[in-house]
Amino acid sequence: MENADNASIMTKAASFLFFVILTIASFWWFIASSYGTFHSLFYGDDVVYFSKGAMYSFGSGIVLLLLTLLGVYQNVKKIDLSKYQTKWATRAFILATVAMFVFPIVAHLSVDKLTAKNGYFKCKEMSYQWLLYEKIVYVNSQAVCTSLAKNREITRSLNGR
Repeated sequence: MENADNASIMTKAASFLFFVILTIASFWWFIASSYGTFHSLFYGDDVVYFSKGAMYSFGSGIVLLLLTLLGVYQNVKKIDLSKYQTKWATRAFILATVAMFVFPIVAHLSVDKLTAKNGYFKCKEMSYQWLLYEKIVYVNSQAVCTSLAKNREITRSLNGR
C-alpha cells in the first residue's frame, strides 16, 4: 500500500515537472525569439529573423500554464472544481486556444509593417515554411539576401545535402 502511494506521488511530481518545463520552454522560446526580432529591427541590423512558430508557443504556454495551475489546485485541495471555477477555466482555455492561433497572425502582420516601414523586405531565398511553422527573414538590401543565400548553399554543399 505504501509503495502505491509513493508511485502516485512520483507520478504526480513527474507530471508537474513535465508541465512546468514545457511551460517555461514555451514562454522562453517566445521571449527569446521576440527579443531577437525586435532587437535586430530597432538596432538596424542587416538581417531581421521572425519566427511565427515562436508566436504559437505564446498561446501554448498560456494553455500549459492553465493546465499546470488547475492540476496543482486540484491535487493540493483534493477537490473538484466548482461550477463557477469550471466555467472560468473553460473560458480561459478557449481564449488561450484562440490566442494560440490568432496572435501569430497579428504578430506577423505587425512585424511585416514594421520591417517595411524601416526599409526591410522579405528575403524569399532564406525564408521557409513547414505546416504552421514559418521562419521569415527580412533584409535591408538585396546584396545581404544574396550573401545569405550563397552562404546557405556553401553550408549545404559542405554538409552533403
